[in-house]
Amino acid sequence: MGDPRDPQLPDSAELIADLRQELEDTNRGLIALHTELDAARRSEARLAAIVTSSDDAVISVDPGPAYLLQTWNPGAQRLFGHTDRHILGRPVDLLMPPDALGAFRAAVQDVRSQGHTAPHRSRWRREDGTEVDVEVTVSAVRETDGVLIGFSTVARDITQQLSAQAELTAARAEREVMADRDRIARDLHDLVIQRLFASGLTLQAALSRMAGPKDSAERIERVVGDLDDTIKTIRTTIYGLREQDQIRSAAGTRSRLVAIVERAAEVLGFAPALRMSGLLDTDVPAEHAEHLLAVLGEALSNSARHADATAVDVNVEAGGGILRLEVADNGCGIDPAVTRRSGLANLRRRAEERGGTFALTPNRPTGTVLVWSVPLPGDHG
Repeated sequence: MGDPRDPQLPDSAELIADLRQELEDTNRGLIALHTELDAARRSEARLAAIVTSSDDAVISVDPGPAYLLQTWNPGAQRLFGHTDRHILGRPVDLLMPPDALGAFRAAVQDVRSQGHTAPHRSRWRREDGTEVDVEVTVSAVRETDGVLIGFSTVARDITQQLSAQAELTAARAEREVMADRDRIARDLHDLVIQRLFASGLTLQAALSRMAGPKDSAERIERVVGDLDDTIKTIRTTIYGLREQDQIRSAAGTRSRLVAIVERAAEVLGFAPALRMSGLLDTDVPAEHAEHLLAVLGEALSNSARHADATAVDVNVEAGGGILRLEVADNGCGIDPAVTRRSGLANLRRRAEERGGTFALTPNRPTGTVLVWSVPLPGDHG
């Protein structure tokens, strides 16, 4: 044993100082580790809360080949009907018809080979056997060392989006038909009738100079008469075409709503989802329809200019003596107390002057909900 008085050995004060320094370093390391773990736990909790509260179906499956379901959020239960107790551990093809399963396997293969895949549209099966249109996004789930442990899948219900697109397509087709009818009417009036009329005048001039047999003159007169009758028939057809277009234009509240949403899509950069219910073309008087269309146009304009939204839902209902419009977006939101903007004041006035109501409230989790409703008259025929 060395001599404690040896000057080469550290004295007790130095040892204590070294130990204290080691303890402080260890303490700082533990605090840093605790802080990091706490941040990780909070991050995981936030992620879990997002998944739990999501309206989309968020699920995960094992790496295959059966792709057994490992997680199942409440959005998946709402969309497909299965409870997590019933579905977890079962193969994902329980949710998919053959075509959908093929598309899912192709997406998984893309993720394996390329690291990513584009979202795809598909039809998945609910618990009751019905099918629902969904947009599917597949991504890899890996451990921290990069080992693949499964695939995360988000399935978003796009039924309303497809319905809105179908309404827009129908509106475009209807406008094209109306444009063709108008063109045909113009051509009949400007070209066909004029040519027939000119032919009749030519025959009448020839008849006045004819000195031949009487039966020839009678045949020409009959031809001229037939031409006159044809001209009258064509004119009647033209009037009928234009009258039908006017009737359709006046009565087509649904078509006009679709047209407004279609125009807004060009500004928003996406097609708002449009749902219509009730007899909008027959139970909504013309004056109410005009106010409804004006309010919808202003609401969509506000979403385009101020909301910075990526989704807008439009719901129009006529029933129970009430005409109701709801426009909800997921944008940056607006203070419900701000009602002095001229556009909002106009919307409120349009409702109150007809005994109705106007409300602007926050959407959840983000955005704004506008509700405009007015009573329908008991007799509007």
